[in-house]
Amino acid sequence: MNVVIPGSSRLYINKDWIGFLGNFLIGIVAFLAAYYLGGLVQDSRTYALPQGLCWGILIPIIVVVLFIIGFKSASDHNNEINSAAFYNAKRTVSHESDQQEYKQIQSMRDDGLISEKQFDEKNAKVASRKK
Repeated sequence: MNVVIPGSSRLYINKDWIGFLGNFLIGIVAFLAAYYLGGLVQDSRTYALPQGLCWGILIPIIVVVLFIIGFKSASDHNNEINSAAFYNAKRTVSHESDQQEYKQIQSMRDDGLISEKQFDEKNAKVASRKK
């Protein structure tokens, strides 16, 4: 998606409007520069290139760069989520009331930091301490 709409990975993953607008403008400028540069080289008399060859080289380079930027954004976000989930899964709960603990576990599940199975296991653990 980052190739079709430059910067969309930042918007989709982090809801970062400023980063999206910056990447979007840079992507549009890069496409326009490639288009202009390709036309300029194509129309010059010193280079005898087949029609569209410059654009056919420059545009895929930009597409690959945009793809790599989007992939890196998604990868960084996934690593951050995985690290947080691992930390929260291993963290011991302090001396809180059961209601606070249930609320915290629910919040972790809603944020996607723990799976449904981990959510059920943690709730069962809290419930077993009550007995």
